[in-house]
Amino acid sequence: MKIRTYQSIFILLFFVLFLVGCGATQDPEANSSKANASGGEMKVTIAGGAAGGAWSTIGEGIGETFKRSYPDSSFTYQPGQDGANVITVNTGQADFGIVSSPSVKWAYEGKPPYPSKIENLRTVAFLHKMPYHFVVTESSNIQSIDQIVKEKIPFVVAVATKDSTMEMTNRVVFESYGTSYKEIEKNGGKIQYIAIPYDQIKDNKMDGTLTPFPLPTGSLVELNTNKPIKLLPLSDTAIKLLAEKVGAKPFTIMAGAYPFVKEDIATASVDTVLIASADVPEDVVYKMTKAMYEQLDYLYTVHQSFEAITKETIADVAGAPLHPGAEKFYKEIGILK
Repeated sequence: MKIRTYQSIFILLFFVLFLVGCGATQDPEANSSKANASGGEMKVTIAGGAAGGAWSTIGEGIGETFKRSYPDSSFTYQPGQDGANVITVNTGQADFGIVSSPSVKWAYEGKPPYPSKIENLRTVAFLHKMPYHFVVTESSNIQSIDQIVKEKIPFVVAVATKDSTMEMTNRVVFESYGTSYKEIEKNGGKIQYIAIPYDQIKDNKMDGTLTPFPLPTGSLVELNTNKPIKLLPLSDTAIKLLAEKVGAKPFTIMAGAYPFVKEDIATASVDTVLIASADVPEDVVYKMTKAMYEQLDYLYTVHQSFEAITKETIADVAGAPLHPGAEKFYKEIGILK
């Protein structure tokens, strides 16, 4: 059974990457820094999230710092998905990728959803935090996750793409409350494997969603204007279990972070990380890291979540070795010894 599960995951990732690869091959020079790393024009590609989403804005912003620092070079943003971006980078379809810290940890260790260790994976920089948002509609009258479990409420919830890194971390949250997908459905609820369920929530087809989001996420603000929503806090037990199994850290979404957040919300947060393959030349990664660091003031204007990057945090990445190019720059400016 385990072998079949791994095979299924591998096939799923293959098709995701096949589709991504098809788009990338339209410009065969756009996504390979290897051919031009020795000097002259550099062409780099960053794989991020869906077009129009927060990671799209973040990826485009990082690319803009590179173009500003090296005007003769070019940058291409490639839509992608958290867990799949690790494979996209590892197979050379993109030079850099935006991923969550659990994806880094599980890919390097060869834990599901990855069928084997991706030992070529390298970290480049910390980008921002992604606190867990347990979103429910005001009309659901749900006040806590405990209430959903104890009262056996038939809760319809979106938990991200099936077998994705984010979906697997969401299982941990429900586990911490002594429940599971199976139990929720037994009580008349439904688990929906949808990454962006805003239309379904707006149309009263879902009660809520659980996933880490950059803070703030504009889509939630927009959703709230059409369908009033609120956030549920995570219990201490949930936060501790996420720390143990996912590497998440305690986090507080402060009152006022969104128009609909009237009081502080206790939750947990994972990090968003810029990665590269060990095969990406040291010089290219060095220049990308340098461009980002020297233009932090610009990045702060691109997306509020970038404000988490400081001299103290940019090199605070774990789960896989630091790329030599990034390490060289951090040592040069005194962040690392």
